[in-house]
Amino acid sequence: MYKVIASVDGSRSSPSVCDHAIWAARRLDAPLTFLHAINSPEGECEGRLSGGLTFGVRDSLLSEMVEVEERRDKLVQEQGKAVLADAVSRAVEQGVEHAGRLLRNGDVADVLDRAQGEMRLLVLGKQGEDGDALAEHIGSHLESTIRRVQRPILVAPLAFRAPERFLIAYDGSPAATEVVEWIAGSPLLQGLEAHLLLVDTDTEANRERLRPPRERLEAAGFTVRAEVRPGSSLDEEVCAYREEQGIHLIAMGAYGHSRLRHFFLGSTTTHMIMCASTPLLILR
Repeated sequence: MYKVIASVDGSRSSPSVCDHAIWAARRLDAPLTFLHAINSPEGECEGRLSGGLTFGVRDSLLSEMVEVEERRDKLVQEQGKAVLADAVSRAVEQGVEHAGRLLRNGDVADVLDRAQGEMRLLVLGKQGEDGDALAEHIGSHLESTIRRVQRPILVAPLAFRAPERFLIAYDGSPAATEVVEWIAGSPLLQGLEAHLLLVDTDTEANRERLRPPRERLEAAGFTVRAEVRPGSSLDEEVCAYREEQGIHLIAMGAYGHSRLRHFFLGSTTTHMIMCASTPLLILR
């Protein structure tokens, strides 16, 4: 059975990742599993030693460094187990009694790539351990994971709020149409108020472009508000609309129109979006 898999790393994003994953698993009626990836860089111990040392000293230092590395690896393993235990405990506190746990070695993007065969939805944080340490607006693992994992991804902010209204950044592309189809056919956002936003010249033709997705969502039981808003900057208009309408979640295709791609992987205003309290649902 496909699962909701939540990637937790013990960073300040982890509690929110847990809460978003619990919320999603309940709405999807899917099993929940927490995954922690241990990225242990292989130490080139011998290469760090000076070639000018005598063999006896060199061998002694190498042996000591190997022992230190082994102790470090054990501590990292225990830390990973503790991170998973905390996540499972948080789920139990919220009534999820059978959450699974996976402890894997390797780069987090590689681990998630290998695990996607059993995913229904992946939940991960906008900021991971690297983002915490470097004050980055996007965790270093995020873009790589989005590019490699073909399953839906829910990117959680630093705090959880159960969504009541969501926005689809729509551009009429096949990717945007697939987002509409996925949402219409999934229980994840059922019962929430749907907003469709097309950033373009406000013409009758553009308003007509919103009619098919609006009707598709209405047929699936959603209450829909559809708007065309002029503007040269997609991200600024999405931000403004989000604030104005109290949007709690933004849904979009991973790679559609170049403006959408720029929107969540490269624009200046992306920094504000990724630091805000709005989760992103990224679909293919």
